[in-house]
Amino acid sequence: MLAPNEFLRAAALNGALEVNVPDPERRRSLASCLEAAATSLPNGARETLALLPRQIGEAMRPYGWAWNGFYAPHEPAQTARELHLSYAFGPPVCSPIVRSGGALSSGMCFDALELNQTLAAFDAKSWPGYVSCDAASGLGTVAGIVVPVRDREGSPIAVWDLDAIQPIEPGDVRVMDVLFSTLARCLDFRREVFFP
Repeated sequence: MLAPNEFLRAAALNGALEVNVPDPERRRSLASCLEAAATSLPNGARETLALLPRQIGEAMRPYGWAWNGFYAPHEPAQTARELHLSYAFGPPVCSPIVRSGGALSSGMCFDALELNQTLAAFDAKSWPGYVSCDAASGLGTVAGIVVPVRDREGSPIAVWDLDAIQPIEPGDVRVMDVLFSTLARCLDFRREVFFP
């Protein structure tokens, strides 16, 4: 288990902000997301999950990160047919999201769970099976990132989802992947912590 200062150092080194994020303002905003996660670690998994969407949303608002939050299944991820909204920041969005098929047919959230990897859509609407919540949220989603949230064994149990109304950059994807993969080494993420 990493202490907050170790988490921050590991995430900053692995995220390589100075290499992956050329814009200094964007770099500072992404660094503040890492710092917010480090600060919340002593509060435990549930509190960290509850705080992160707001902290990320406020830090990245200038870059069009209009909505972000967690979706989790009530049953094991491998057999999940629905993902339910958990902690989030932004306007109301779709919930539940229903699986309509296998990989690359049910949208990014299910694909991230099934593939157990971070996904980036630089053109969100071109993703196979794209699930648009724009009608419910009023967003005009342009791009998105979905990161699996893993338990201590490395199995995906939920996802963090971003709806951006401006283009995302490769460095954004790298930093969010590092943030959540490093958090999984610090906190005991279990399915029940996603639901208050």
